[in-house]
Amino acid sequence: MQALTQSLDSADNALFWTESLAEDLRTFLTARVKCAETAADLTHETYLRLYQAAQENPPDNARALAFHIAVQLAIDYHRKNTVRNRHHAADVEFDNCIDSIPSAAAGPEQTVIARQRLGALQAALAELPVDCRTAFLFHGVDGLSYSEIAERMGISKSMVGKHLVRALAHCAQRVGN
Repeated sequence: MQALTQSLDSADNALFWTESLAEDLRTFLTARVKCAETAADLTHETYLRLYQAAQENPPDNARALAFHIAVQLAIDYHRKNTVRNRHHAADVEFDNCIDSIPSAAAGPEQTVIARQRLGALQAALAELPVDCRTAFLFHGVDGLSYSEIAERMGISKSMVGKHLVRALAHCAQRVGN
């Protein structure tokens, strides 16, 4: 009985998914996301979502539905990439701020400047809302990941990112970077 069900599933798959469709989707997605490996992953995800949709309600035009799913996946990929890049830029900015703290071999003038910057940073942190400051300190001082911060603060990873971006922007403005 199970073999019969599997052969029916395979026959249903052949009705809406072909190698030609898979290749067309891979080519289309490669042009959209500019990465063959990501395009292959998105093509596979398209297949999974198309299969699930076909199980619930067989499509009239499976090819059109497959391309619609692929377009939505490409849009989601670009959105996630934009957010990742934004957070990466914020992390680099934070690292640059930390790198400006003088080493033990710094001269007296550099030490005075660093202390002034540190005082400005402390004042800027004190001006932040508690959640922003807490997320900033968890990430920058304690070295926690977004997931760990979210868990400790009882908020989403997205909100952690928003707090960090706000804190970094505020501190950069106040410190003068």
